[in-house]
Amino acid sequence: MTRQRRIESLIARLNEDLARKLGNIIRYNYQAAKAAGRNVEQMRQLLRAEAAEELDHAAELAELIVDMGGEPTTTPVEFDKPHCRKAMLELDAMLERDDMSRYLELARLAADLEEVELQARLEAIAAAEGRQSRKLAQAVRTMWPSSAAITH
Repeated sequence: MTRQRRIESLIARLNEDLARKLGNIIRYNYQAAKAAGRNVEQMRQLLRAEAAEELDHAAELAELIVDMGGEPTTTPVEFDKPHCRKAMLELDAMLERDDMSRYLELARLAADLEEVELQARLEAIAAAEGRQSRKLAQAVRTMWPSSAAITH
């Protein structure tokens, strides 16, 4: 595969992740609005903070896509809507772990293209996703102490 084709493939993958980020922003805001019951303010603050971090990641991905010669998507992915607060946070933690793995894979592709700055930026996003996943898993354990441990 030519270098140009590999770059185009990487841009397409980055756009998939941008669409996921846009969906995450909507999902976190949806969940914050739907949250009710015990620890509701704590949960809303957590989800709003997560939405803000996702917005930062979306902006960075859009910039990377443009820098590489692509056109950033504006279409978010659809998302699941668990009704239970605990299920919401468990889903969020799992999706953040998935995102971390996706960014590490994209960083490897950037390394193969010898795009060192892109690789470093994707690895930094992956690290942030790992922190988000741990924070969400910790929130589940704090809000529902009898819950089984969520791995991260």
